Amino acid sequence: MAILLLASLEASAAQILHGKPDDTLAGSISRAEPTLIRIDGARIRRVHGTEGDFFVTPDKDAGTAYIKPSTEKQAFSVFVSDDTGRTWKLLLSIADGPSDTIVIKSQRDANGTAPGCDLARNQAIKSVVLALDSATEGDMGARKVNEVVPLWKEALFVLVKVVDGPLKGEKYQLTNVSEKRMVIDERELYRRGVVAISVERPELNPGETTAVLVLTETAE
Repeated sequence: MAILLLASLEASAAQILHGKPDDTLAGSISRAEPTLIRIDGARIRRVHGTEGDFFVTPDKDAGTAYIKPSTEKQAFSVFVSDDTGRTWKLLLSIADGPSDTIVIKSQRDANGTAPGCDLARNQAIKSVVLALDSATEGDMGARKVNEVVPLWKEALFVLVKVVDGPLKGEKYQLTNVSEKRMVIDERELYRRGVVAISVERPELNPGETTAVLVLTETAE
């Protein structure tokens, strides 16, 4: 199961775009599904660009936005402004793939990062996933818990394991307690700080259970 979950997390890990305000940052978005955009440490105030290129749906509570292309172009540009007055230009290529998350980090946050930063981050993600999937509690300080977390009335969502640290990992068991087939949309599980989500089985028949892994970056 760990191999499958690692592959899923690697595919869904957020795109981290480093740059200074007014820089042009390159990213990619799904053609068919909305892509979540957020700014690390700030709230999105406005997303604007050429009319007809995209649809944008703001999440005012989270200070994020979902963007979906509405053009036949292979790429287009948008401007993203935050609540501190900073603006970034994003050059977004359109890909035939699943939804993703784009995280904008200011150059101040990126100072001192090496070219291998993304590799180290991916390795950290793998380590947390393996610790969550391990049968023992010692790996990376993983600890077992048994806490019911409110989610949907059709689901029983139980937190069963936690790995603490700068990259926090949580393992849940989600059970379909309804009488109908359940389709789980990972986007419904996102919250502020989340960098990756993996649902082992996105479709559940009544009574079936799946593992859900949630990885978040804790504030420094």
